[in-house]
Amino acid sequence: MKRLLFALLLVSGSVHAQPYPDRPIRLIVASAAGGASDILARSVGQKLSEAWGQPVVVDPRPGANGNVAALAAARAAPDGYTLMMGTIGVMAVNPAIYRDAGYDPARDFDPVARLVSFANILIVNPSMPVTTQAQFIDYVRAHPGLGYGSPGNGGSPHLGMLVFARMAGIQMEHIPYRGAAPALNDLIAGNLASAFSDPLATIPQIRAGLVRPLSVSGTRRLAALPEVPTVAEAGIPGYEVVGWLGIVAPHGTPRPIVARLNTALNGIMHQPDMVQRLTGQGAEIVTGTPEEFGAYIRGEIARWAQITREAGIRAE
Repeated sequence: MKRLLFALLLVSGSVHAQPYPDRPIRLIVASAAGGASDILARSVGQKLSEAWGQPVVVDPRPGANGNVAALAAARAAPDGYTLMMGTIGVMAVNPAIYRDAGYDPARDFDPVARLVSFANILIVNPSMPVTTQAQFIDYVRAHPGLGYGSPGNGGSPHLGMLVFARMAGIQMEHIPYRGAAPALNDLIAGNLASAFSDPLATIPQIRAGLVRPLSVSGTRRLAALPEVPTVAEAGIPGYEVVGWLGIVAPHGTPRPIVARLNTALNGIMHQPDMVQRLTGQGAEIVTGTPEEFGAYIRGEIARWAQITREAGIRAE
């Protein structure tokens, strides 16, 4: 009722109000700095700020596998001044693996714009004596319980490795981190054996020779790493786990504001410098209407509910 009243007051007073936006916008991110969400949020935020003349403040809220960020965003006023970078973990997986995540992605958020999808990259420290996925699987079989890292529980890197291990018939120990960057730092330092990691954070480390790529989790090779095979090509047919990112707003955000944001974000994502930067970092730009993004989220919720149920994945 409170949100409905707020929206009605906003619309009824729109003739006298300043055009949206007339003050800074907060963009909540569910992980620590340095991961795909943070990298994309800062790029998009800068572009929005340049276009609208208002600061876009990126607000990292790591913790509880993204639930901290989701709760902060869901409880914010639905006025367009608080947004969240939605991820596969926050928007599709958490409700399936937590008994009570504290929020419902379908009920508590309005989809604004889907932005990118991306395959994760299976990487190891260069000191590990493997150069192919098949060699990696053999190495893990000889060292059961070898650790792999990911940003928290339930994101595409974590679930990607779980599905990979099941299909490969190997056992690995999951080590959760607060973001992709901390996991990468430990892997580079030799404190972590392997990871599935997002390409936006990982490709610079690959090009610097700090980590070794073995395969990618999508159905196609990455244009930025054409020499690296897919997991399926490298010996596990039928494997596919991809991540995605998109902007959502607290439920009840006025439709004209959602529409304006969607138009602006779609335009930003297709600017030549954004296309060049993101495709060079291994991401695929995927835009569309809020309704299309909403349908995609509902499909992902159903898909991951089934996968996590069959795999017996729970987070307490």
